[in-house]
Amino acid sequence: MIKDQKNDLKVVQTIIPQTSDDDIDGAEVDVLGFEACTLEVVCGAATVGTVKIQESDTSGSGFADVAADEIIGSQDVAVVASDVVTIGYVGIKRYVRAVFTEGTSGPIAAVFALGCPHVAKTGANS
Repeated sequence: MIKDQKNDLKVVQTIIPQTSDDDIDGAEVDVLGFEACTLEVVCGAATVGTVKIQESDTSGSGFADVAADEIIGSQDVAVVASDVVTIGYVGIKRYVRAVFTEGTSGPIAAVFALGCPHVAKTGANS
C-alpha cells in the first residue's frame, strides 16, 4: 500500500513556469520549520542550460552558491529538453533559491519540496 505524503510536504515555487529568454534567479524559499529540502526542475522540449541552488541567511540578499558537501547530487546540473532534474539540499541556511543559466531558450519551472516538518499537519486530507 502506498503511504500518504501530502500532509508531510510543502511544495513552494522558486521559478514560475515560463519560457527562459535569459538566466533566471528563482524566488527565495524560506525553509524554516522543515528538516528536508529538495529542488525539482522541469524543462520543456527546447530548454537547455544548467541549474543550481543558492542559499542565504537573510531574506532578499546575500545569496551564494551552496557548497558541494551540502548538495545531494551535484551543483550546476545540466538540464536538457524534456528533462526533470532533482537536487537535494542539506545545508543550514534559512533561505534557498534555484538559479537557471540558459543555454537554449525554452519552458522551465522549478519548485522546492520541503519535508520533515517540525510540526506536522493532522487530520484526514487536511
